[in-house]
Amino acid sequence: MADQLRIRASHTIAVLLPLLLIGAGAVKAAEVTAESIIDQASALRDASSRVPAGARVLGSNCSDIALPGLSFRYRCSVRYDPAPPRPGTAPTPGGTP
Repeated sequence: MADQLRIRASHTIAVLLPLLLIGAGAVKAAEVTAESIIDQASALRDASSRVPAGARVLGSNCSDIALPGLSFRYRCSVRYDPAPPRPGTAPTPGGTP
């Protein structure tokens, strides 16, 4: 009986721990988005410039949006960790992804 409880407890922890870690990461991350009609680089540059100073950039994502008349709009999002960097670690230079 005790062995079955230990197996159930370890199984429950194995299932819940990844969910807790994912949830903890989601709380820390923030995102800024910018659009441009010029090009993707302009949208990414604009979004990157909106990341707060000292934040650590986690990644970026860009997409093209087709508009009527054979034109496009470019949308880029930059994800970042808003927490200040820990002592002894350097922030990402220039806020680039």
